[in-house]
Amino acid sequence: MHLIYKIIGISLVTFAFGYYSKVEPINSYVIKSDITGKVVDVNRSVVATNYKGVVIKVDSYRDEVNLKNYQNQVKNLKDILKTQKETMLRKKDTYESYKKLKSKSHYERNLKFYDYSNSLITYNQTKNSISNLEANVATLKDTISKKNISFKNYIYEIDVHKGDYLNFGSIIAKTMNLSKKKLYIYVPINKINSIKNKKVYINSKLSDFKIAYIEKIADSKFVTSYKVKLIGNYPTCSQIVKVEFK
Repeated sequence: MHLIYKIIGISLVTFAFGYYSKVEPINSYVIKSDITGKVVDVNRSVVATNYKGVVIKVDSYRDEVNLKNYQNQVKNLKDILKTQKETMLRKKDTYESYKKLKSKSHYERNLKFYDYSNSLITYNQTKNSISNLEANVATLKDTISKKNISFKNYIYEIDVHKGDYLNFGSIIAKTMNLSKKKLYIYVPINKINSIKNKKVYINSKLSDFKIAYIEKIADSKFVTSYKVKLIGNYPTCSQIVKVEFK
């Protein structure tokens, strides 16, 4: 999974005859790398699309070799563990039998107990080794999957090239969530109540935009106004639109 940082959208100006704002995606993201490695392939043709397949591939050859080695070790140890378990259970049964036999000396019982205990320790050590190797397998699988990079949202920009070396935190792309759009307008404080519960018109047409929030602190730039965020649907980003309340 990649490190994602939300970009705060830009908002715009107010005129006496209406409110004007720039249409922005509901969220924009800067995607940063959470893996390291050399970029071996980049599909730049998917810029400006919602492509969901692999866009950037990072070298994973060494990881894949290590993964195969760990998987083989797990398989071999599981075969060994099966034999060790049979041996351990047999020695346990022998010890339990010796405990009940009065004909067996305390020394003989102790020998069987130590024999069983050592067998149990060996068995548990192998189990722990398998658990550690399986953890390594899971980590490598996760790393390999992260080296086949895809994106959830609209791909606005790809910031790496074939041959680049990624470090943790390297910027790899910028994406946008276009499922909704947002607008910011600045409404004079004395007019805030007049826009509440009214329908929002964009470029003189009724829209589905709704007020998401009103900042009840005067804006540092527009000192006599409150900043208002609206969310709704609009076909085009980056367009300057007229916002009215009726």
